[in-house]
Amino acid sequence: MGGKVPLGKTSIGLALSGGGFRAAVFHLGILRWLAEEHLLERVTQVSTVSGGSLVTGAIFSAAGGKWPSSSEFLQTVYPSVRDMLVSRDLFSFRALGADGFLRQNFRIFFRRANVLAWLIRERWQIGLKLSDLPESPIWHVNSTCLETGKNWRFTRDSMGDWQFGRHYSPDVAVADAMAASAAVPYVIGALKLELPKEGWWQTDPATKSPLRKTELRYASVRLWDGGAYENMALEPLYKPIEGLQGCDVLICSDASGPLGPPSRILSSLLKGRLASPRLFDIASDQIRALRSRMLMKAISQEEIAGFLFRLGTSPRQFKMQAGNVGGLTDEECASCLNYPTNLTKVAGSDFDRIAHHGYEVARMTMGTYGHRNTDAVGC
Repeated sequence: MGGKVPLGKTSIGLALSGGGFRAAVFHLGILRWLAEEHLLERVTQVSTVSGGSLVTGAIFSAAGGKWPSSSEFLQTVYPSVRDMLVSRDLFSFRALGADGFLRQNFRIFFRRANVLAWLIRERWQIGLKLSDLPESPIWHVNSTCLETGKNWRFTRDSMGDWQFGRHYSPDVAVADAMAASAAVPYVIGALKLELPKEGWWQTDPATKSPLRKTELRYASVRLWDGGAYENMALEPLYKPIEGLQGCDVLICSDASGPLGPPSRILSSLLKGRLASPRLFDIASDQIRALRSRMLMKAISQEEIAGFLFRLGTSPRQFKMQAGNVGGLTDEECASCLNYPTNLTKVAGSDFDRIAHHGYEVARMTMGTYGHRNTDAVGC
């Protein structure tokens, strides 16, 4: 299981990337390792995109609207979320037909992201509102605003972006925020969110503090997948000049898939896969590469204390004694990396393999680099 990580009483920020159900399962494996090390209690910030947002919403719901303790996660939350992910599709034509949605609603052709929000409420039984979330940890649900091109963010106490303005008492369903964060461009499309007329403030880009009231610019906004802006969910937790935000140690779980061959959007959707236009995929892959390099440079130069847990990492990439490596084979790690990006149920064997991969990546990364990084924060 690995030795005790000496994180002491430092606060942890989690950044959970996008990547559909593949990402959701990988993140669950990471969280299982953290729970076994009794570290979930140290989490003060959670920033999520797409698949990371879906699994975090499921975790909060399974824990009754609060962040679970390490023991509660292991005993009840993890098994509950696993059962949900292996037993039912979230977004597919099969799921829509089973619920009778296709027979009575044409929104599937024009408002698929709003349909996704409906499915989250109906199939996952997530009826929470943002106001139901706990004060700690702060959950940042990231999406992309089409009107401004900025990172539109939902939290318990606010929503908006620095250019559009922020609203400080959002009456928004968690399912809507989750769907906006997972609304893959063109395949699912933008979620249309109706906005309250009053209560909007311009904020200081540096401090996030409200400066002055502002007039509502639009009656509604269209929100795309947070991965259209940045798929690693780093934006709320790490600024290249300012450093970490609201935490002492950053743990980034990156379950992004590799840039694969071009695919047709319609045929991919019919197969239950989420495919974007090729140009979007190329741009997204490049942004991720640049963000990763920036993060790893800051960590390696000890500008910040942090760890990057990356899907597809093989045990052979760690300089550990053979007896301590364990984990999956190179072929099994590659199969986890190449698991399709979708929102359809995961076979039990696939779930256990990808979750175990996440668990082992966390264990090996912390076993190899944990001492150096915890020394950097004075633990």
